[in-house]
Amino acid sequence: MKLINDDTLEFEEISSDSESILVSRKSYRLPVQDRDSNLLEANGHTYPLLDISPEGVCIGIEATSPISTDDIQPNCRITLGDQSFEGLEGEVVHASLDGDGNWICGIQWLKVEEDTLNALENKLASLRKEIFDNA
Repeated sequence: MKLINDDTLEFEEISSDSESILVSRKSYRLPVQDRDSNLLEANGHTYPLLDISPEGVCIGIEATSPISTDDIQPNCRITLGDQSFEGLEGEVVHASLDGDGNWICGIQWLKVEEDTLNALENKLASLRKEIFDNA
């Protein structure tokens, strides 16, 4: 990007940027509104879902009760309203503070059975439709 005449920007293509091919989203996480009926259950603990995609979830956690990859392996369960998805195996990819100072945790799925993934993708498509119909 170049500044021209102090008020105009000119964008230039970066053709040799090999990372730009690697850094792209395959899907976007959907925000979860009802945190009482949309949950992650793992290792005897229940966590509210904040957002979800076929590749992973973001959950709310307590600072005094951190979660690790060991807590979500070998399997965990997601409940989305009246539908559940079991046998998910994931890894913790981050634990951080959100904009309001609450602790959140990102989980990426490592193993998901094909039938479970298809059912999850169908449910997420239904939720996405609800979001846009209510917009």
